[in-house]
Amino acid sequence: MTGVKHKIKYAAAVVLTLFFTAYLLIFGGAAREAAKGGLDVCFDVILTAVFPFSVASKLLISSGVCGFLGKTAAKPLARLLGLSPSGAGVFLLGLVGGYPTGASGAAELYKSGLISKSEAEVVISYSNNATPAFMINYIGLLIGSKRLGLIFYAVNICAALIWALFLRKKTGPEYKTVSKPLDFSFISAVKSCGGQILNVCFFIIVFAVISSVFSLLPPPFSSVFRGFTELTTGAAVLSGADLPARITAPLICAASSFSGLCVASQVISVSRGAGIGVKYYVCGKIFQSVISFFAVFILYPYILS
Repeated sequence: MTGVKHKIKYAAAVVLTLFFTAYLLIFGGAAREAAKGGLDVCFDVILTAVFPFSVASKLLISSGVCGFLGKTAAKPLARLLGLSPSGAGVFLLGLVGGYPTGASGAAELYKSGLISKSEAEVVISYSNNATPAFMINYIGLLIGSKRLGLIFYAVNICAALIWALFLRKKTGPEYKTVSKPLDFSFISAVKSCGGQILNVCFFIIVFAVISSVFSLLPPPFSSVFRGFTELTTGAAVLSGADLPARITAPLICAASSFSGLCVASQVISVSRGAGIGVKYYVCGKIFQSVISFFAVFILYPYILS
């Protein structure tokens, strides 16, 4: 049975690869424009905002500040979510650091011996969220209101917390102690994060092109698929879709909670590189996006008033 599943997955991967290659050959101009758009995102957002914060996050973790932050919130979070001090610290960092800060932080803590594998798998599933600045200044402007962007951010965080409550008993009461000294070095942080950011940019460029493939679909399906493939360009496409505002707003909020297949690939890459499973992450992101969609759909008439 396992062999049959493997063959089916392999066949599906080959078919998709052939289709993608054909798209690049036939619609080369559109693919290049999409790749340029991905590069713009890398220069305007990733390299200028995410990269410096990634370096700061790396230094916060390696210096032990992350653990200290966790201790200040350890009691309420331990009672509520069942986290260790270090896990609480990376959770708080993930609330404001943007994706994939939570995955990078949890992987770093696990490799450093500060949290267990089970806790890392759990924390990763709800600590990768958009930054408040991204939701307010980018998503908010797309939907015509920074206040709505802030509300969407709050909805995303609440959805993540609901998922966290479901997993509170999966972390276990025990966590590991430090098994090796932390490398608190500015040069090491820049070099390490530089490599990670390059990978992020590569993912964004490729998924920007993959997202453009869905433009071949009829509307509004093309807008919806693009919104859940690569968030930055997809959210802009969704905001201009010919859909009622009552549907468009929940879709954009759900897409930001899901974070897109592009970010998901980055998180999975970071997690597997550290030997951490992603079953909770995949299920969690789907759950959080569904919660975000229905929350905004129900509350939409009230949050506009």
